[in-house]
Amino acid sequence: MDSVARRFDLTMLYAAYDAFRRDAAGLEAAGRTGTGLDGAATANSWSLFTGHWRLQDHAEKAALWTVMYAKDAGAPGRVGVVLDAMALQAVKVVPLMDGVDAALEHHDRSAFAQYTGDLRASVDALLDFKESNVLPLIQETLTPFEWGTFDVEFRRELGLRGLGVFLPWLLDGAPAATGRAVLRLLPPPIRLCYRAHWRPRYQRGSRLTAPAH
Repeated sequence: MDSVARRFDLTMLYAAYDAFRRDAAGLEAAGRTGTGLDGAATANSWSLFTGHWRLQDHAEKAALWTVMYAKDAGAPGRVGVVLDAMALQAVKVVPLMDGVDAALEHHDRSAFAQYTGDLRASVDALLDFKESNVLPLIQETLTPFEWGTFDVEFRRELGLRGLGVFLPWLLDGAPAATGRAVLRLLPPPIRLCYRAHWRPRYQRGSRLTAPAH
């Protein structure tokens, strides 16, 4: 089983999930302190969160969950049950994101605080479920070609311009070990662009920070 667990490198998935947790925590903190609607930091952080959330969700559905469902279609079993449970949790996130959108549009501090708190709880629950129950199934059910297809789909959706935003967002505040692991997956020219251009440009922008634990 240990060899199966190490079959594919899921570093980028885990890093992305941690980045979503970070942003959700930062938004909740801004709502709790009543400063969430002030300045550009919230708008920028919300745009980064929602843009990357939707991109990640689309790529996972297209290249991971659909493929895994198909393998289970002939004799429905554990994979389908787990993916159905994940889908139910994922659906709960959508109206909360809509609620945050509406609160920002109408400058409603009370609604913003309520929705960002609920959103963080829902995002944390969904990502915890994925890490505990769904990601292990990737190792058990997908072939190397199928796993590689997800990487291709995600990079196609992102594009080079999008990568210049995604990578510094992904590694914002990440542990050094995570940063090293992610950058090892990328070719040297991309690592150079990240260090010399993308990260400095990202750091000049205004954004929320997650509260310290």
